[in-house]
Parts: sequence; C-alpha cells; structure tokens
Amino acid sequence: MSAITPLYYANQFVDTVQNAKNQFLKTFVNDEKVRAPLVDFVEAQREFTKQINRSAQELADQTITTAKNLFDKVKTAK
Repeated sequence: MSAITPLYYANQFVDTVQNAKNQFLKTFVNDEKVRAPLVDFVEAQREFTKQINRSAQELADQTITTAKNLFDKVKTAK
C-alpha cells in the first residue's frame, strides 16, 4: 500500500500540466516530424520537474529530521 504524500500531489499536478501540453501538441501540430521533438521536450520537462520535487521533498525531510534531533538533544541536556 502506498502512502499519499505531498510529493504525490505535486507529481499529480506536474502530470496534469504536462498531459495538457501533450494534448495541445496532438491537437494543433499535425506534422509528426515537428510534433515528435516537442513531445520529447515536454517529457524531459516532466522528468526534470519530478526530480526537483523529489529533491525538495528529501531536503524537507532531512531538515525536519535534523531539527527534531537537535531539539531532542537540547531538551535532554537541560
């Protein structure tokens, strides 16, 4: 069972936007030779943005863990 996290919602938003871009290309760019590289670019944007989302989530998790550990050390030192 997978957990629904803020990362899940962020990636859902990315997918929604990128799917809309691909649909736009399929609708308005009739020449396959022109459309194919544009679709590849949209997919590269999707992967890049999802990697940024993962990195931001990892940074936030690490920051919270470090802050909690530091707070626990200070609290037990008193």
